[in-house]
Formats: sequence, structure tokens, C-alpha cells
Amino acid sequence: MRCLICIHGLLSTKNDFSFLVPNLKTYYDEIYNFDMPGHGNNLLPFNTKTIKEFYINKYDELALKYDKIDLIGYSLGGVIASYIQGVRKIDKMVLLAPAYRYLNLKNYNLGKSNAKKTSIGEIFPKKNILYLFKFQKIVFDLSFDIKYLFPKTLIIWGNEDYLVKESSGMELYRKIINRD
Repeated sequence: MRCLICIHGLLSTKNDFSFLVPNLKTYYDEIYNFDMPGHGNNLLPFNTKTIKEFYINKYDELALKYDKIDLIGYSLGGVIASYIQGVRKIDKMVLLAPAYRYLNLKNYNLGKSNAKKTSIGEIFPKKNILYLFKFQKIVFDLSFDIKYLFPKTLIIWGNEDYLVKESSGMELYRKIINRD
């Protein structure tokens, strides 16, 4: 039996996968889509320790029921997925613009006149700058241990992702061991 765990990004909830889940149901016995700690209905604190414990506990529960577990994660979810595969067995993994180490704020209006007409408030609605620092710490903490990517891995990047650099995905690509 096979299941999929969906891991959303920083500024979203599990609802971001609602359009994708129906299209994947024929490939999986079950698809699990959780709100990340500190997001949506998940009231657990948004920090590295809680995120690690939350997703590893979910994985361990599902591993009792399923032979194969796949992951899909975007942005921060891609970093979390990459961390999980380093400590648990994952069969396949899809990373959508994983925010591995790089946060490209130079493209946003942070006091520079040549930047895009987007403000940090639009990037982090209802969040303050401390939330950005928490995010950066979590990415650093989780990515520090990522030496290799073991599962079959697909990395996808959009042409207009102004927040996370392509080099983030390329650095992860170079860590892939399984060339399938």
C-alpha cells in the first residue's frame, strides 16, 4: 500500500493542495494533507523542534499502515520533505521550488527604488518581520542536516518565482543519489 504526504509552504495551509489531491487519488491508497504547526488549524508552535516532531510522528504513524510513503512539498514544505527523507525511508519525492537556504528578498521593495512594487507586507500578510526570521531559522536548522536526497526525486521550479532562487533547487539537485 502507498500513501502521499503533502507539505505546504510558509504562507499557506493544507488547502493549497485541495486542487491537486483529487487528481492524485488514483495513484495512492490515501493522501494525507496536514496543516503545518503554526498554520491553519494547527495550533502547535511554529519552530524547528515542533515541525520535526510533528512530521516525523505523522510519518511513523503512517509507516505502520503503508509499505511506501511519498512526499510532495513546496517552498518551506520542500525543505521539510528533504529533511524527512534523510531520517526516514521515502520512496518518491516531489519538491516544488524548495526554499533550501535561499530567500531572495532583493526582488522586493525593501527600501530599494529598483525593486518590484511588492512590499514585505504582501509577502508576509498578517505576519511581522519576526515571522520571517523564524522561517529563516527553520530553513537553516532543517537544511543543515541534508547531505543527500535518497528517494526518486523530482524538483520543479516556476519561471516567475521571485522569492526563492533557482540555485536553491540546483543545490538540492546535486545532492540526489537516486538518478531515477
